[in-house]
Amino acid sequence: MADYRNVWVLIAAVVFLQLGGGVLGVVTPLGLETLGVSPALIGAIAAGHAVGFMAGAWTSSNAIIAFGNIRVFSAAAAVCGASVLAMQLALDPWGWTVIRIIQGAAFAWMFSSIESWLSSAVSAKSRGSVSGFYHLMAKVALVVGPFFVSGLAPIDFRPYLWCAIFITLSLLPICLTRRGEPAPPSSESVPLSRLFELAPAAVISVFLAGVINSGTMALLPIYAGISLPDVAGGATGAAALAAAAAWTGGMITQWPAGRISDVIDRRIVVAIMAAIAGTAALVLGLFPNLPELYILIALGVWGAGSLSFYGIGVAHAIDRAEHGQISRVMAGLLFVWAVGSVIGPPLSGVAFRLPFTEGGLFLLAALLSGVLMFSMLWRRAARKEAPKEAQEPWNITLPTLGSTGEIDPRAE
Repeated sequence: MADYRNVWVLIAAVVFLQLGGGVLGVVTPLGLETLGVSPALIGAIAAGHAVGFMAGAWTSSNAIIAFGNIRVFSAAAAVCGASVLAMQLALDPWGWTVIRIIQGAAFAWMFSSIESWLSSAVSAKSRGSVSGFYHLMAKVALVVGPFFVSGLAPIDFRPYLWCAIFITLSLLPICLTRRGEPAPPSSESVPLSRLFELAPAAVISVFLAGVINSGTMALLPIYAGISLPDVAGGATGAAALAAAAAWTGGMITQWPAGRISDVIDRRIVVAIMAAIAGTAALVLGLFPNLPELYILIALGVWGAGSLSFYGIGVAHAIDRAEHGQISRVMAGLLFVWAVGSVIGPPLSGVAFRLPFTEGGLFLLAALLSGVLMFSMLWRRAARKEAPKEAQEPWNITLPTLGSTGEIDPRAE
């Protein structure tokens, strides 16, 4: 319990951040649609957010070395909160593009600050349980956040006030803590060529996680507004319900899938999760006019498959890495995921408006899930599994955070 007391302020901060992030994830695409922006351009703007996140993750270590965790977090939270309010002052797509890039970088700085701090505040024997609780609370906040704006118009000022309030409140536990800041992090990295040579299946799965999940979730609020028209709360209520269904599915399967991957080849588990996601996506793509209850169930099944395999791909890379490389390998995989997140939303935006189908968003997800499944089976046939004695236990790992490798219990 002492370890939890040491980091409760960090967990409280990330809950507020993810509440704000959940709100932004719903109102941004719906707001852009209200402003007359096409799905393809909405996807491109979502890619801009991923570019900002990638830049923030790239520079966060140097920023923390120069200014310390508290100052980096505070500066990024101030910029992010102000940028959310600025979205109401600049109700045009180009202004929002710039703002979303800034927000991506700010979120990367905030999460990097929290996670590097968390790693030094928790003892090695408790890192796994504390990390799991930390990630669980972050996901719960992502599910809950959108419901604060259910029923509000996408460009009403109140959703943006809610988001700014949550981000501002995240400053309180960080700025008022009396805990000492951690030592500056290392900024070393593993070249991508070396990373692919080490674990090609991990690179493929993490990259496709970025493409599939970032693209689909970026356009999901618009899909929900069309496919769930009778949900209470209008477009924002439908978007909140759809996001909750997908994230809840991911939360349900993430832990058992990870534990199963400790027993059988992780690539087989990723292939199974891709098959589950691909099947659900194919149903949603081929039958876009299903009853609303069936759509929500299919979204939950899709999330159960697609929002749960990133951490298994990361664990596969760690199985093949030397102990001293773990943090750098995880940072490299986060960068690969971010590259996929830049590519995914524009692709999904184009697929959303394919002329011959109403289910293009999920047909693309089904196609890419099939590619992932066959890639995993191909890699398993081409290369044997790492010996069981060399494998590390799977641990919850999310790609939305800035320095995930720093809090992994397998890292020094």
